[in-house]
Amino acid sequence: MAGFSTRKTEDFVKRYWADESDLPKHEKLSRAFTESIMDGFWTAGARLPTEAELVRATPCSLGTVQRALRNLAYAGVIQRRRGSGSVVSDLSRPIDEPWHMRFLNAEGQAGSYLPVATRVLNRDVTADHGPWSADLGQTTEKVVRIERVMVIDDQFDVYNLFYALADRFPELVDTPMAELNGINLKDMMARGQHLAVQRGRQLMRFEAPPKNISLKCRWPDGERASVLNVVGYSMDGEAMYYQDYFIPPTDLTLDLGTPQRTYAQ
Repeated sequence: MAGFSTRKTEDFVKRYWADESDLPKHEKLSRAFTESIMDGFWTAGARLPTEAELVRATPCSLGTVQRALRNLAYAGVIQRRRGSGSVVSDLSRPIDEPWHMRFLNAEGQAGSYLPVATRVLNRDVTADHGPWSADLGQTTEKVVRIERVMVIDDQFDVYNLFYALADRFPELVDTPMAELNGINLKDMMARGQHLAVQRGRQLMRFEAPPKNISLKCRWPDGERASVLNVVGYSMDGEAMYYQDYFIPPTDLTLDLGTPQRTYAQ
């Protein structure tokens, strides 16, 4: 009779391994683990299958499995511990002073905001163009795209897409992905470049969320999203970042006022 670990591994492969994908096998395995962890299939602290178990259960060689696990460890998604194998990291960390996701408590008291924790799902550097391009002034430049989940007082999740010019803000590209969990990206950009966000533009729209959002965060079935689009500008009037926040239905009030901040130069 198969043991729990074997059954769990087989279930993982059946649900998350993408045979139809053209990606290299190590990337397929990395994405399968990332999606399954964000989906709650593996929880924080859970032990993952051993390298030998993964070789038996997937069409991957030992070298491919090791490469995928190294990539996951570098990204901070898992921790590799001598003697106990690979375990899932605790990816949510509290963020100080979240500018745009300041939800009031149930009583709606001004200035009393619910705690927010963030975890980074993915980071890409791409030359693709999209709605962000005009605001960021992107022509031939590449942008860094950071995909995050913002956990609001452990009550519900907000899905966030963040864009900035990669060459202009290398700290967003070079910092290990795990270290971006719980980080106020606007503070990181401001301190790294001595360039504070002076004003913002905020627009709201309503639309169906991305199709795979339920694999990445807690999302009510069939519910549309309130999408808060934010562009932050420096003193010289240039856009520093472009963000979309996908917010599920909630009875809570979101404070859209812009806090006043100063930065040491």
